[in-house]
Amino acid sequence: MPGMVGSRLRLLILGAAVALSLVAGPSAAQAIDPLLGLRVAEELAAGNESAALELIDEAIFATDDPRVAADLLARKADILQSAGRHAEAAAALEELAALIVSQEGENAPSLIPVLEGLADARAAAGAPAEAVAALSRLLTVLDALDLEDRAPPVLARLEEMTAASPEVAAQVRAAIGAYELSQEDSRSGPFGADPDSGFTTVKVYYATDRARTGSEDPARFYGGDRGTLELGTATVSLPPRHMPGKIERPSIWRLEFREDPAKHVVLKSVTPGESEAVFAEMRQQLAEGESESAFVFVHGFNVPFNEAVQRTAQMAYDMNFDGVPILYSWPSRGSLLSYIADTAVVNLSGRRLTLFLEDVVRRSGAKRIHLIAHSMGNRALTDALELYALRHEGEPAAFDQVLFTAPDLDAGLFAEMAKTIRPTAQRMTLYASNKDWALAVSRRLHGDAARAGQGGQGIVHADIFDSVDMTSIGDDMLAHSYYANNPSALTDILSLFWRDAPPEDRCGMERAEGVNGDYWQYSPDQCGDTNALLSTLSFLSRASIADLPQARAFLDRFIVPTNAAPEERSRLHKALERLFGG
Repeated sequence: MPGMVGSRLRLLILGAAVALSLVAGPSAAQAIDPLLGLRVAEELAAGNESAALELIDEAIFATDDPRVAADLLARKADILQSAGRHAEAAAALEELAALIVSQEGENAPSLIPVLEGLADARAAAGAPAEAVAALSRLLTVLDALDLEDRAPPVLARLEEMTAASPEVAAQVRAAIGAYELSQEDSRSGPFGADPDSGFTTVKVYYATDRARTGSEDPARFYGGDRGTLELGTATVSLPPRHMPGKIERPSIWRLEFREDPAKHVVLKSVTPGESEAVFAEMRQQLAEGESESAFVFVHGFNVPFNEAVQRTAQMAYDMNFDGVPILYSWPSRGSLLSYIADTAVVNLSGRRLTLFLEDVVRRSGAKRIHLIAHSMGNRALTDALELYALRHEGEPAAFDQVLFTAPDLDAGLFAEMAKTIRPTAQRMTLYASNKDWALAVSRRLHGDAARAGQGGQGIVHADIFDSVDMTSIGDDMLAHSYYANNPSALTDILSLFWRDAPPEDRCGMERAEGVNGDYWQYSPDQCGDTNALLSTLSFLSRASIADLPQARAFLDRFIVPTNAAPEERSRLHKALERLFGG
């Protein structure tokens, strides 16, 4: 076996060395002692392996040309592997790989034979976990270079290594699962990428009691007047360089006067449909995606229909949600000056929303249904759920996670309504904030009565729901202030959707004492890079990775860059440990 491995490695390393020498040109050859190769060969022929290696090490130390050093490292690894000194050969190959990355980039083609040789050396040295890591890295390179035809032998080698130990088997599953996800058409499920432009399309199902405007323009299809309940589907495109939590829109400051799918989040189409046809589409999509999940989003004050659809699509995309995203859009005027007008219509919409939720439960095909309402939209949702609870008293909970984000309604009323609503949900979560200006306006309009969505020590508390103060992340907790480094609540929402994790198991949650009882403060700085964490959780949930070793392996190989600071890697590991109860 060592002889076969050594022969294969010589061929692989020769390929890497040739590639580097072609790049190097004549200057590299001039930098090497022309007799060095002969002297090394003479020492090896005489059985003086150590002397040959010493000559190579001296030459590596003496050169300042990385291309020469790469050629010497390749030769050194070849000698060590042929001699059965596999761990030392692996060390030389790791050094060679690092050198190639520094000169040619993370996904240089010349890395391919080096990583294959490294996997051989690590396996021969009795280090299967390190061999799997090398093969995982190799899959990443092949994927980046569009060399999928070279992946099957690598995947086969990984499968063979599952017998090494349960830990290695978990590492293999994470590597294969991540690669398979990367090979899906875009992000699969409800999302599809345009092969020419690169932007991604998300289908959003909707129900609305807005009146149509008569315009065929998707952005103006529905207005702010009251109408009858209508269902349909909408498609939203997200640009290739979309940033998590952000809805990219044209800006006159960048001289952008119209929407461009390559740069902006665009509502592409709005298609009303008959109720049965829309629910049949939901069932078909869930079946094709092998999912059983849906979420219903109810927007807040000052939100027109097109922006509500865009927000729903953005949340689904950023969480890599594998179920069906659904919007309930009530007839907000979409104007800062229409607060009173919006309050007059939202409660009527709550009556209609409860009928729609009954249909979602009975007809969508989803078994796990999550609900999210923001700001004034909580008035519609609390009314709807209270009516639902009274209609279905004694039945099992119909909804999984119910999230009330910055609810714009009386704090005392919310606490009382929650008692009636509680049997409808597996878990209820209140997100509160002291940076929601609409709540401040609402409090003044209601005689300085506390609002349910206001944070701080006076936050509403009850044992039947989790109270979380999200003030630290800014004025829109469903957005991600990327430039200010304020992480999104989407990471926390995904933790709830995926694992029904209590606050103590979610990253960034710290217990605090309040006037009305204990609550939780969201302190995202302890979570590290929340973009990396959100990406990790979104793919882990899609890959059905269920234990901490797999999660760690996935994070290290596919999310965290190799040059990440140790403290950053540590924070992300701790976030996963907390979520998995490790």
